Amino acid sequence: MNKIIKGKYLIDGNGGKPKENSAVIIENGKIKDITDANNLPKDGYEILDYPNSTIMPGLIEVHTHMHVSPEPGNYEAALSDSDTVLAIRATDAVRKTLMSGVTTMRDIGSKNHIAFPVRDAVNAGIIPGPRMLLAGQVVTTTAGHCNYFGTEADTLDEAVTASRANIKLGAEWIKIMSTGGGFTPRSNMRAAQYPAETLKAVVDDTVRLGGRVCSHAHGTVGVENCVKAGIQNIIHCSWLAEDPDKMFDYKEDVADQIAEKGIYVDATVATGYMRTFRDPDFDDEAAKMFRDPGERAEILQDMRKKGIKFVSGIDSGMLYVRFGDIAYTPERMVDVIGMGNMEAIVACTKTSAECLDVAEETGTLDKNKSADIIVVDGNPDEDIKSLHNVTSVMLRGELVKDNGIELVWINKYEWRQF
Repeated sequence: MNKIIKGKYLIDGNGGKPKENSAVIIENGKIKDITDANNLPKDGYEILDYPNSTIMPGLIEVHTHMHVSPEPGNYEAALSDSDTVLAIRATDAVRKTLMSGVTTMRDIGSKNHIAFPVRDAVNAGIIPGPRMLLAGQVVTTTAGHCNYFGTEADTLDEAVTASRANIKLGAEWIKIMSTGGGFTPRSNMRAAQYPAETLKAVVDDTVRLGGRVCSHAHGTVGVENCVKAGIQNIIHCSWLAEDPDKMFDYKEDVADQIAEKGIYVDATVATGYMRTFRDPDFDDEAAKMFRDPGERAEILQDMRKKGIKFVSGIDSGMLYVRFGDIAYTPERMVDVIGMGNMEAIVACTKTSAECLDVAEETGTLDKNKSADIIVVDGNPDEDIKSLHNVTSVMLRGELVKDNGIELVWINKYEWRQF
């Protein structure tokens, strides 16, 4: 049935102030119009009225690992769990992600390609989940970061072949590890895993096949290589110095190039915070960066001033970063990067949709786009933390959660309450 959804405020995701007394008219899963709530069609629509809430676009999560448990022992579980357990965990992860208000997610690293059948199950209406874009298995070096759920590829030709294998399975993105990371023993977060030439070969070949490339880069040398190679989305972008006695090595000229080239940055600004928030004694390198943001915050704030486009990744599945934690990303964008509330909302909707190349379909409440809508208790333009209170979720015009109650998926066209 066609629907009309209205609330106290409406945020369309384009950056303007919230509108009062507005309603969204939905037909066949798409937005037909946004109009005055006092001038609505009288017949043929189900009216969904949330008088004390804000209507806004569904959030977009660009950085998940659906097969990984976010609880202590997750590294050991990632090594030993069977594909069956991984798939069941991923099924739970995509449901939790959707119910938190995420209507589009990108998974950029899953073991044994389990993300593909999980997405197939969502698209077939077997299990609930958001719209999904996938990278398949990460491309990494032998013993490199996340080798235990990636494809090890050391030479340029091997990296290109590994990327093609993901594209063949249906990946829209390739994720290649430019540096080491914190989730892999003996991996060096500060050092490069691939030269710029290898990264560029992967980018050129992936673009030729209609895909895009994102790259994990903690160390400054990795960030520089990403920029040289034309990577479309840099993950973390931590600017760690190669010298272990020094924390950061921020290069403004490289940051200028990131802005000029329009490279999107997923700074995972909430990831380390989640670890220290849930375990104050936790003490890895990422946690150190965010326990007292200090210089890291100054770097991110300078990147913002340069016009670098930030997107909403929280690295779901990493330790203490739970599926459904998405609201901490805009909160930390405000607290650490210095964004205004509406700027953070746009980063987590419109800008992230542009990064994922789905902006023609979703990311804002505009005519002819998919009716991917969330209802927030409160006004996030006034209090960004209200995004923790997503009470209703609509995906492609169908309610999947209403007034805090998750609806049961009878089939892909019908949801019912228990």
